[in-house]
Amino acid sequence: MGVTIKEIFENEWFGFVNSSDSEELKRPAVISNVWKMLHCKTLWLGLQVYQCPEHKKVTKLVPNTCKSRFCPSCGYKANLSWLNQLLDMALPCDHQHLIFTLPYDLREVTKHNRRKIINLMSQCLWRTLKQFINKQKTLGYQPGAVAILHTFGKGLKWHVHFHVLITAGGIKDDQWVENTYLNEQYLKKTWKAKMLAGLRKLYRSGELARAYGKYPGQSFEQMLTEIYDDNWYLWIDQVKGDCSFAFIYIGRYARRHCISQKGICQYIKGKLVTWKERSKVPVPDICANRATPHEFIELLITHIPNRYDHQIYYYGLYSSRQKNGQYKKACELLGKTNKPSVELDWQKMMKWTHDVNPLECPECKKPLKFAGMIFFNPKDKETLDLILNYEIKNYVLVAKKADSS
Repeated sequence: MGVTIKEIFENEWFGFVNSSDSEELKRPAVISNVWKMLHCKTLWLGLQVYQCPEHKKVTKLVPNTCKSRFCPSCGYKANLSWLNQLLDMALPCDHQHLIFTLPYDLREVTKHNRRKIINLMSQCLWRTLKQFINKQKTLGYQPGAVAILHTFGKGLKWHVHFHVLITAGGIKDDQWVENTYLNEQYLKKTWKAKMLAGLRKLYRSGELARAYGKYPGQSFEQMLTEIYDDNWYLWIDQVKGDCSFAFIYIGRYARRHCISQKGICQYIKGKLVTWKERSKVPVPDICANRATPHEFIELLITHIPNRYDHQIYYYGLYSSRQKNGQYKKACELLGKTNKPSVELDWQKMMKWTHDVNPLECPECKKPLKFAGMIFFNPKDKETLDLILNYEIKNYVLVAKKADSS
């Protein structure tokens, strides 16, 4: 097995905390998520106890997972389950893939005002798309869109942008209207105007922290006026037919870590971390990213979202309020049959990936039943010895621990 992110953090995290003056360490979400990852599947998070209803001696102890998006294992499972639900929800029609970005000069202020500016971006991009659709006399339909926030660019540097998949058409007067035309110049200008107006409003109301100009003496509003003439990048592409690959592409990091562990090429303790980013074209070793372990940790924790911050946004037909309304009508018009989605849990994933049922009695082949939960201090040697030696008689220990927790 290759180098894991958990291994790097186990070796370097405490040294980084003691020696670094990073402002990211002031965010509670960073400390919480790193702690969870380091203690995932350990006795600190407790154990689930499963027992065969017929063969009482057959006992299986399963450690609890941390459920953190920063944990590569938990994040991967959460992202896979979410993608499965998203693909079940996707309408069988053409989609368009758009990318909305901010200019370089606004990246730093966005880092210090994550929730305010990211929420503003999510509102402005939808208003921009709706305004264009409603202004066209022949259009005026209700589309569906999913927007996914990415805070990282090449080399894991801070680069906030939204990937959006919007249906190439929508519902109008109980009919499905097709449209593949989106005016790039119109969207650029409208997106720019709405974002600048929103930023000025936030700044004047005193809701933005560390909102400065590009150089000493320049105010934030002056900088906004100056960057209006800059080219705000906006990219449009068409996805014909099956949109599964497009949803998988833009959502591959929606609920998980911002880097794949497979991309980590080399790790030298205290000296070097080398990694490659996912690419359609093979990247030679000479082009791999290189950083010291502390620099690598700084890059990763920058992209941990604050608690309750959204990473995924649903609009129009894909919003929850349209589930039994226009979305249901769109499914009927497009001939989509809503099959019950399969929930991916740990047991099913183990069965699919390793062809093993971890909760099956080895003697009678019947499924094990959940019997309780154990929470205790791993420093309690007496209890630890009982658990490590599986000396649990009639589940007295399990019942006591479960009741006390």
